[in-house]
Amino acid sequence: MKKVNYSYIIACLTAILVLIILIVFLFFEATAPGLKLVIDQDGGADDAIAVFMALLNEKYFNGFPVIALTTTHGNVDETQTFNNTQKFLGIADRQDVPIYRGSNFSLLRDVPSDHYFGFDGLGDSETEFVDYKAIKPQPEHAAIALIELSKKFQGELIVLSLGALTNIALAIKLDPGFIGRLSQLYVAAGNIYSEEYKEPEFNALIDVESYRIVLQNSRYDKVTVIPFSQVLKSHNISAEWRKSVLGSIPTKVIKALNVFEQKSIVTSNTWNLLDPVAMAIVLNETEMIEESLYVYNNIHICENRGININNFTATESINARLIYKVREEPYKKMLIDIFSAELFSCL
Repeated sequence: MKKVNYSYIIACLTAILVLIILIVFLFFEATAPGLKLVIDQDGGADDAIAVFMALLNEKYFNGFPVIALTTTHGNVDETQTFNNTQKFLGIADRQDVPIYRGSNFSLLRDVPSDHYFGFDGLGDSETEFVDYKAIKPQPEHAAIALIELSKKFQGELIVLSLGALTNIALAIKLDPGFIGRLSQLYVAAGNIYSEEYKEPEFNALIDVESYRIVLQNSRYDKVTVIPFSQVLKSHNISAEWRKSVLGSIPTKVIKALNVFEQKSIVTSNTWNLLDPVAMAIVLNETEMIEESLYVYNNIHICENRGININNFTATESINARLIYKVREEPYKKMLIDIFSAELFSCL
């Protein structure tokens, strides 16, 4: 009778068991719950910086997966935003990120762009970035996609709004439970009215009615408002730093951003943009936020149209967390770290 090699059998069974455990581990690791990010944006150079920050943070620092980009109007019309979004993803080599096209008009009253970043929103660079790979948009409207993603990833979805709030307002009107299913909605818009900041902020003014809808349906534990006035008060970053320090990083992304900002960078000695600061807050609240307050936040729609209402003594009517002070040095460090990560990825 042939002798049974029990040691060999045990070794084989052990190997099979280890393989099964590895497969189970990898399956649960791949499907494990975690925060996901959707960026609703209006296609300007400031949006480009924010989008690249999120994509590079995901790639090099294990950051939140960017699961969709939605398009709206603001810096440019929605058609141009869609074209620009394809360029962002092409430059970042992330054509896998789905694009959901959204609203091209405000709910009631349209406001023309100030073309701060050029007529194409990207420094009038259309002749330099014409050879991008076309990305077919998803069939659903952005508002519908936001609703469906909030259901699919209930409690795990972060939405960052960087332009007009039209898509967000439509999602709320179609599904009043939308905000409640989110992990967090960040609204990069508005000012705190003061003697220094008496004018409406652009993202809030571009669709005042949508801003009001969002904040009327807001919850302080779900909605964070990032006013531009507070970024301007907190930061004093020079245009020279943007050009000679951040702009000197020798990567494809930074070279593109230098072109995208070629119109806007010469208009001021300072470089303070809302969208990338908002993204920095999303990526690392602890480092970026110096002070936040819980307030009643809203907006005037008739007299003083577009001017924000902020009640800092409200108690029962609190509807938002408002970012009051943001740190400058950690923000600059994040920009350097994220945009130079590619240079050190193979070391």
